[in-house]
Amino acid sequence: MSGGQDLSHVSILSTDEVSEDSLLGHLVGIVHHNFTIPQEVLDKMMDEMGLPEEYRPHKPRPVPSFQAACRSLEKPKIEEVTFRDPETGADIIFKVEYMVDILNDGSRQLTRKIHYPESAETSSEMEKLLRIYVKSTQKEPEKMAKFMYDKKSDSIIRINLYDNPDSLDIGAMTDRKYAVLLERFNEIRNCYTERYLKDAWFRMLRAEGAIPWLKNCGSLWFIPKDARKYVEAFGKIYLGIHGKNGTWRTVPIIDTEEQRKCLKQDVNEEYKEHFKNFLINVAKKIENSSDPESLKRQLKESKSQFEKQLNNELFKRYNALLDMSIKAKFDDFKGEFESSRLEKAREMLLSL
Repeated sequence: MSGGQDLSHVSILSTDEVSEDSLLGHLVGIVHHNFTIPQEVLDKMMDEMGLPEEYRPHKPRPVPSFQAACRSLEKPKIEEVTFRDPETGADIIFKVEYMVDILNDGSRQLTRKIHYPESAETSSEMEKLLRIYVKSTQKEPEKMAKFMYDKKSDSIIRINLYDNPDSLDIGAMTDRKYAVLLERFNEIRNCYTERYLKDAWFRMLRAEGAIPWLKNCGSLWFIPKDARKYVEAFGKIYLGIHGKNGTWRTVPIIDTEEQRKCLKQDVNEEYKEHFKNFLINVAKKIENSSDPESLKRQLKESKSQFEKQLNNELFKRYNALLDMSIKAKFDDFKGEFESSRLEKAREMLLSL
């Protein structure tokens, strides 16, 4: 992590000596690489770059952090462990498989299953400990512990599920896994990872009127030239995290008739995507509603808000940029959907 470098002077959206008047904007490509960075470090970088609060990563929440930390207990999924045969005193290498079972949102169960090679010479005493029913593995996984996130104490509670801690070192193995769980939980709770930055990136792009390039709603986006301030700040933060290992590319988009035509197509595709997502939400409301009159009032208000939001956030910017004069209106939209539930939702909105 190279967050200590000064990037205030670095140009992120290079124009390659193209004049501002001849620009429509920039094509920005970004690849989100894995990283883990303390919250206070990234927060300081965002402060220095003037990134507004609404464009910053959300803080990791405790329950999802607990769940993610529990998943890490399965790594390694299988490890080799040396056990001592209580009857012969010989050391035997077994393969231990770890599993994390979901009990509910707030609790997980850790179990292990011991596999051993058929060639292993085990005593009858060792086989009793292993509860051998088949030739090469335990029939049932052994329960090690139950872990629960406790909101009141903001901590992880451990409940041991084994009878004898000395039975094939199950107590010591559970201790090690619990220590890993606590360390990983604290790391996740107090750090940002790439998924938090990626989510913030997409939220900022949408809010700033960026358009997926060629319908590629992933790493390539068109950034209008009047939206460069926060995109540039975000780029500097990205390079502050990744340094030379980051993948950030920008290309100035020159104002030509061909580029305007392409962008108009992309704006229209973006409108269709917004419209489709809105219809999905409308369809859910229709399916879950038991009050037709109340539903009509809700949908009429939602329809008005949807049109107003698109006109203010999407079309206002691109009407000015591309000399367009279109508005978001359901009556004018001629989209065709393969889904009958979306067509039903569209028809109901048109009837309001």
